[in-house]
Amino acid sequence: MAGDGHGAERTAAGLGLEAVSVRYGETLVLDGIDLDVAPGEVVGVVGPSGSGKSTLLRAVAGLEPLASGRVSLGGRDLAGVPTHRRGLGLMFQDHGLFTHLDVEGNVGYGLRVGGRPDLDRAARVAELLDLVGLTGMGERAVDRLSGGEAQRVALARALAPAPGLLMLDEPLGSLDRALREELTVELRRLLGELGQTALHVTHDQGEAFALADRVAVLSAGRLVAVDRPADLWADPGTAFVARFLGHPNLWTVEVDGEGVVSLAGTRLGRVAAGHPVRRAGPGAVDVVLPATAIDVDAAGAVEAVVDEVLFDRGRYRVSGSLEGDEPSARSVEFDTVTGVATGDRCPLRLDLDRLRPLRPGGTSTP
Repeated sequence: MAGDGHGAERTAAGLGLEAVSVRYGETLVLDGIDLDVAPGEVVGVVGPSGSGKSTLLRAVAGLEPLASGRVSLGGRDLAGVPTHRRGLGLMFQDHGLFTHLDVEGNVGYGLRVGGRPDLDRAARVAELLDLVGLTGMGERAVDRLSGGEAQRVALARALAPAPGLLMLDEPLGSLDRALREELTVELRRLLGELGQTALHVTHDQGEAFALADRVAVLSAGRLVAVDRPADLWADPGTAFVARFLGHPNLWTVEVDGEGVVSLAGTRLGRVAAGHPVRRAGPGAVDVVLPATAIDVDAAGAVEAVVDEVLFDRGRYRVSGSLEGDEPSARSVEFDTVTGVATGDRCPLRLDLDRLRPLRPGGTSTP
């Protein structure tokens, strides 16, 4: 996708959700969601299947009635406003392109329905096709497009009316991994250049973390975490969020008054005064340590016995256990570029500066 923002129309607006709840009969599907999306901000929404992600989009679009709460866009209360008058752009996984129209007809469809003059509409369509890297393809039939080209057309169509809010529902889910990663980077760049406010729902956490300014995690209809991607990864807050994001090293450690941290009797090291884990002690503390905070190091303070090794795109993902009488309580996972095998003993250096306490709550059940 190209994109220097030349002449691009901008009407990006902030989205506000205040205590938004949605019911399906007696079932509470969304439960008191509070979320602000600033003008020009991209917020990714992730969560397990059935957590309410798609319902949240439908509620913002006006396709699901609210049981309670308020949705606003640019400070305008959207209660009673039909979907087509909310100032939204919609992009879905299945493209939803009109096969009886060519590329130009698809991109300009909303503009034509909205009464945009022909010359003005043609200029806007040409601008958008240039923006998404499809210059000169306006007359191509949509059934002759590749998957990536079809997604670009769908994006251009969603952006054509200069929406206050762009809503993306699994937009890249049907593409192969390499193309999905390529388009994620391009989409991130384009949304930033346009200053486009966006709400992005996906099951792909990597996509959400790469695309969003902030990531929101839903569980059983509740918003259980929202933060910048790097901060959320470093400090997920609860065991549910940590597990959902894929952190393997969730432990219950003992912290003494001097900041010494032990796991099932194995001394891991000491944390400095003021460290979050030390403030959470002394005593038993639930913690998370990212796998990337553990290195194979000859001078490592602890030793693990390797149980399983998986090769993953240039690195080894290793699971093992610290030596001791309670191996189930001492499981550890880490990444390394060093070749290791099942049964090997690996000295490990743990970066305890990255150890974080976990709060109770945030479970996947109501």
